[in-house]
Amino acid sequence: MAQFFIARQPIYDRALKVIGYELLYRDSDVNEAQFDDPDRASSDAILNSFIHIGIDTLTGSSLVFINLPKAFITDGALTPMFQEQCVLEVLEDMRATPEVMSGLERLSKQGFKLALDDFELTDATRPMLCWAHYVKVDVLGRGRDELTALMAQLRRYPVQVIAEKVETQAMKQMCEELGFDCYQGYFFCRPQVVMRKGVAANKAVVFDLLNKLQQPDVGLDELEALLAHDISLSYKLLRYINSAAFSLRREVDSIKDAIVLLGIENVKHWVSLILMTRMDDSKPRELITTALVRARLCEQVADLWHPEVRHQMFIVGLFSVLDALMDQPMVELLDTIILSMPVKLALLDYEGVAGDVLRQVLAYEQMDIDSLAQTPLTPSQWATAYLEAVRWADESMVAIAP
Repeated sequence: MAQFFIARQPIYDRALKVIGYELLYRDSDVNEAQFDDPDRASSDAILNSFIHIGIDTLTGSSLVFINLPKAFITDGALTPMFQEQCVLEVLEDMRATPEVMSGLERLSKQGFKLALDDFELTDATRPMLCWAHYVKVDVLGRGRDELTALMAQLRRYPVQVIAEKVETQAMKQMCEELGFDCYQGYFFCRPQVVMRKGVAANKAVVFDLLNKLQQPDVGLDELEALLAHDISLSYKLLRYINSAAFSLRREVDSIKDAIVLLGIENVKHWVSLILMTRMDDSKPRELITTALVRARLCEQVADLWHPEVRHQMFIVGLFSVLDALMDQPMVELLDTIILSMPVKLALLDYEGVAGDVLRQVLAYEQMDIDSLAQTPLTPSQWATAYLEAVRWADESMVAIAP
């Protein structure tokens, strides 16, 4: 595999459904190598990654938003593929020159959807709106009055406006009030700022089950009894185990059979995942997908870097979104769950070896190349592990769907 990093970030509509993913791409040599034609080098690398990986591996049937180097716009020979799913993002430094406008017209007539990324409305960019389907606005650090004025201008055009870098629930709410059509950012990976509150009744039941699952002395009979008292949970677990995510060679037709076949620790992990999907229906399922990708990626990174903590990493990755899922401080939540001290310290302060692994997995999500350089993993190892985690997580989410 070529030496590059690739990840994805979801884009939500107003109903909090994922409409697509922006692909986050970094060439591993971006901070060192000098290219005679950097746009062409980037174009070749991106195309090669799609050919070898496949769009469906990264985004399934959702839209895929791709940053488009200028060479793709002005050179017809570099027309990208996959127009049914692709939204081509025109970068913020692009201006409406005759050459660029001709390229945008050509791409639009070929069936591509176009997005203007990090858009600033000026005389040099306004003409491009006539070919755009989406406009992406960086809302971080911008006030309500400024955004209100910009939205009034953009609403004169038949475009969907995406708020980028929505970092908090409050920012998302403001963007919703201002009429943005879609949202992108880390607002669902962080807890909403709320007054201290107790755990709601339905969440308390789930949390009690999670607590029991994390007890180190839970045996086969106790685990089977725990599952047997919840028909829905038992059904989901069996369907999950029979899914492609596990690639088992024979079917599982009883709870005890499933536990014996997979082992108590694995079953505890899978049940924890299923229980977390019950936490809060107001949160998008993508938050659980994020947790599952992290859990799987944490395991694989530990395999390559710190195998001594692999057994801890699934639950570390999975529970890394617990505060956002329940809108409570992580320290309060962990006080109510029996977890080993290394796992708690990793979740709270990224301490210890498990904390190092989690920190680097989060760095990969955000394409923090400088941080990733501190690990012994190559870009190819990171990319391969991430793509496998995405595939496994997507299959798992299908298996546990209602």
